[in-house]
Amino acid sequence: MFVLKNSWAALGRRKWRTALLFVIALLVTMWSIYGTCAIATDDEANTTGYDSLAPVAVIRPTEAKMADRSGDDSSWTKNYLSWDDYNSIYNAASSSTSETPGYSIAESVPVRESDSVKAITNSSTSDASEDKTGGNLTLQSFYTADAVAANEYGTYKVVSGNNLDYTSTSSTSVLVSQALADKNGIKVGDEITVGNPTDAKTTYKLTVAGIYEYTDDATSADGSDAKFAKDNRDNVLYTTYYTFATDGLDITDGSGWSIPDLNIVFTLSSPSDYDKFVAALEKAKVIPDGFAVSTPTIPAYEASLTGINRLASAMRLTIILLYSIGGALMLALVLWGALPRREEIGNAIAVGVSKARLGWQFMLEVFYPMLLGLGVGLLAGGLSVHDADTAMAGGYTVWNSSPIMWKTVWIGLGFTIVLAIIAMLRVAFFNANELFVTPFQPDPLAAGHHDDGSLDEAQAEGDVAANAEAQDEAPVDGAAAGKDGDLA
Repeated sequence: MFVLKNSWAALGRRKWRTALLFVIALLVTMWSIYGTCAIATDDEANTTGYDSLAPVAVIRPTEAKMADRSGDDSSWTKNYLSWDDYNSIYNAASSSTSETPGYSIAESVPVRESDSVKAITNSSTSDASEDKTGGNLTLQSFYTADAVAANEYGTYKVVSGNNLDYTSTSSTSVLVSQALADKNGIKVGDEITVGNPTDAKTTYKLTVAGIYEYTDDATSADGSDAKFAKDNRDNVLYTTYYTFATDGLDITDGSGWSIPDLNIVFTLSSPSDYDKFVAALEKAKVIPDGFAVSTPTIPAYEASLTGINRLASAMRLTIILLYSIGGALMLALVLWGALPRREEIGNAIAVGVSKARLGWQFMLEVFYPMLLGLGVGLLAGGLSVHDADTAMAGGYTVWNSSPIMWKTVWIGLGFTIVLAIIAMLRVAFFNANELFVTPFQPDPLAAGHHDDGSLDEAQAEGDVAANAEAQDEAPVDGAAAGKDGDLA
């Protein structure tokens, strides 16, 4: 009880030091959780997360080849890859990867406007007729969601209505862009009509299942970079492969713009399998001139890590500074609270307080603010790390974990114990003999005395001579003088 009472009273006499020790311990603990969680998330994302990717691969025209494309020249369709081309590609790839690649299908054709849906145009859009371009809209179909992931127009989300059902064999659903819906006053559930690219009399009725918006950055969000209206990605209508085929658009014997732009999307089980896939196609030389294999999966994933990579890099430096500066400050505060207390320690020992009890008191003076700061820091950091780190990582989700919390606990406890021992050592190494040394008397040893009270020989002889000389020169007192006078 004596130790607890005295340690608490000592903290009260040193309020600022106690408060600073508490605040520093709290901040170091909380930011340690922030930093450790960010670094752990970044490490996992760049190792396990990356290795668990299932990349999709596409073989599409290069930019140089697309530069030669003319949207009003239907002979361009002779550059499309055919089913035979993809069969050769698939056979070459199947022998190179640990698992046979999966695949999905994306096909598209231009389609004509109708009174129910007019394409978005601008001042830079060509005014070529739909007989030349095949249509001012593009109908893009997907066989599965894997094909959607490789959509060359960009990633999108449905903001109204429902997404496409790729398992349905009865729907004629279509997704319309928000911009196109706004221009035409289209709502979810409306029916729109589009025309065949080479036969204006052939039309197709589609039901608007949902309205979408793009979620990535385009070269020009308003489509001003598109020379032809059908190339403006807001003029793209998304549908299922079943609807596309049911309407008779999935053909192999067509001509001009009625020939679908076939895009087989290969799915690989890992990034390493993707690398093997690319190497196999290059070795087999099955990729036609002007085409290149690529994956939107890996670049998109790496781009998503930009925020967490940046945060983790900053946190690595932050933790170094946090531990070094925070540790130095806490050590300085502990020493400030222990070293100048010579008189307090001496008085306590003089009245019978043992060094063990006094040392325990000094340790408790460290434990109280440090453990309280550690506890509050763990609570605050653990509860806020998800929101704080996710915001600092630009939206990349960061979660706390039990191992990180326990690691922080053990590090905090270990450092607290070390500081407490340092404070206790001030008492342990206190020399009780200091209690009997006064600053107002010279050190006896400086006058030639030994610990046993004896004198150096030279010092002793000097003292005798000095005494004899003093006696010779000393005046005779009155009584002695009178006596001498009588004798005389």
